[in-house]
Amino acid sequence: MLPNIVQISIFWLVQASALLAFVVPFKWSYVGVWAISHFLRAIGLTLAFHRYLAHRSFQMNRVARFVWTLIGTAAMQKGPLWWAGHHVNHHRYADREGDPHSPSVSGFYYAHIGWFLNDAKHDRLEPSNPVVRDFSKAPELALLERFFFVPPALLALGLYLAGGFPLLVWGFCLPTTTLAHSTFAINTVNHLFGSRRFETRDESRNNAITAVFAVGEGWHNNHHRYQRAARNGFYWWEFDPTWYVIRTMAALGLAWDVQPVPARIYAEAVARKANASAPPGDDRSATLPFDFAEEAD
Repeated sequence: MLPNIVQISIFWLVQASALLAFVVPFKWSYVGVWAISHFLRAIGLTLAFHRYLAHRSFQMNRVARFVWTLIGTAAMQKGPLWWAGHHVNHHRYADREGDPHSPSVSGFYYAHIGWFLNDAKHDRLEPSNPVVRDFSKAPELALLERFFFVPPALLALGLYLAGGFPLLVWGFCLPTTTLAHSTFAINTVNHLFGSRRFETRDESRNNAITAVFAVGEGWHNNHHRYQRAARNGFYWWEFDPTWYVIRTMAALGLAWDVQPVPARIYAEAVARKANASAPPGDDRSATLPFDFAEEAD
């Protein structure tokens, strides 16, 4: 494990190095390199770290799990068990004391970046944390957790050897920075700006812009209402590339036990929309056969 001061220094160095994109000679092909590096590693984070490790929304074989977790670890957002374990705590205490990154509790900066860099408070998870408890015994995941700095370092080195300084900047420095803030924005922007399809006890919101750059994670209010679903975009028009990959894996037999959004959740969305458009004094919610504050399974 790297000392925290080294981790913080590397984090800010990479953030600053993204500005070198304005210095190196520009080619449109570099935009493609940025997109592949950003979005592929984003899916590694959302598919493996988030929907698999944190929420068990589907199952996949050990090889597929390792490949996607390796890709996610290359995003330079620490180890998979650290990431997923803290996400579990986010749901447990969402927008209340104990939430690692709530803008309403700890302010925007701390919720966006400060918590990620705070070694003393947020780098240690209890052994009882379900992610640590259930996955720390898998040797390949434990290896990625311990040496989380190796995959991004190897990616950076490989890009430099393949295309020199410009490819390092456009393939690693810039997309690592955009991916970091796309991920962190779900913790901040999606608890401040957007729409609320469901009434939840937190401030989670759906936001189409963050959904694009965070490959479907921007449908955050949907996700907080029913965490177990393998899809965050509950409707076909809600852009969710991570769900498209999971669905493709299922079609190929690489994923199974894919958790759907229950019919009762869709019924709740329809009922809330109808109630919102009802004339004043027409309280249709009084006849609904379920509790809007019901916790996700």
